[in-house]
Amino acid sequence: MSRPRLSPAPGRGDRPLRQIVLLMLMLLVADLRLFARPLAEEESMPFGQLVNLAALRAVTAAPPAALIATMQRWGIEVMQVRSQPPAAAPNPLLAGLPVAGPALLQRAGFEPGYEGRVVCRDERTPQRLDLILIRDHAATYTLLHEFVHAMLRPDCPEPIEDSVIEARFRLAFHRLTVYQRRLYDDPYRLLDPRWRRDILAAQADVVRDLHDRIRLGQSQEVIAEKLLRGLVDAGSPYFDAARQEEGRRYAEAMIDNAIDLFDTVEASRDFVAGTVAQLRAAIRRGELRPSSGEALGEADAAAVQAAAAALAEQLAPTRAALQALKDFHRR
Repeated sequence: MSRPRLSPAPGRGDRPLRQIVLLMLMLLVADLRLFARPLAEEESMPFGQLVNLAALRAVTAAPPAALIATMQRWGIEVMQVRSQPPAAAPNPLLAGLPVAGPALLQRAGFEPGYEGRVVCRDERTPQRLDLILIRDHAATYTLLHEFVHAMLRPDCPEPIEDSVIEARFRLAFHRLTVYQRRLYDDPYRLLDPRWRRDILAAQADVVRDLHDRIRLGQSQEVIAEKLLRGLVDAGSPYFDAARQEEGRRYAEAMIDNAIDLFDTVEASRDFVAGTVAQLRAAIRRGELRPSSGEALGEADAAAVQAAAAALAEQLAPTRAALQALKDFHRR
């Protein structure tokens, strides 16, 4: 005897259909969220960096009333830094921003003379997003300049923090200039193995961080000013002809400063290598006899020449990057 077919229990027969509909709704919501999220459009910049051009276009095209909100949409918070009187009149666009407290300013290294600074989010900073600290009287154009900094990143990030590279380079460069000045005063110091050891070590320490120091400092300033000149024209509410001209001169000064750093190292290398070769030749001819504690044999002179050749090879990428930066600025 066949069993009668039973009607499905209420609420069970349509469950697969409801599950399918629910899944489709979830996928639709996910697609809408993805669509609402800004999409990056990265372009290569000098010194191995990438910049998010889509973010720069969106921010520079935003009306002033929506500027801060647009920056937040691209992952950047903004806080104002109160100036001590007497000071210039505050920028009204910045008036409603939260005020950065002393602890944050100290942690960020915001010096009294700074107009703006980018603070990247990490485990030591409490903010939800990367942060721009901006002086309360700073021009809006300066805020845009800092936003460009925030949108720049290295193509291949260093495993060492930027602040460590900056501090290490500052000490190394100071040591190199002090040693080199002493050698210019008395080149015969290079007969002493200890002087040769110290100056070669100082050169190597500077060259190790020279490329990244220029990337973090001078190159980003040049890139920011150049990009803003192309994005903020006379029809923009942010256009400031005097500020753009000031930025152009500032960028040129940054290029010159970077070249000066490079030339200082190269001049030191050439001086040491050339002087050691001359001293060794004078010893070989019998015109010079090292005193007690001095020694400069053939192997010693060859070691200095090898170190100079190695430095030249290490400096080559930085030389090429400096030329690319100059070409970028002038085009």
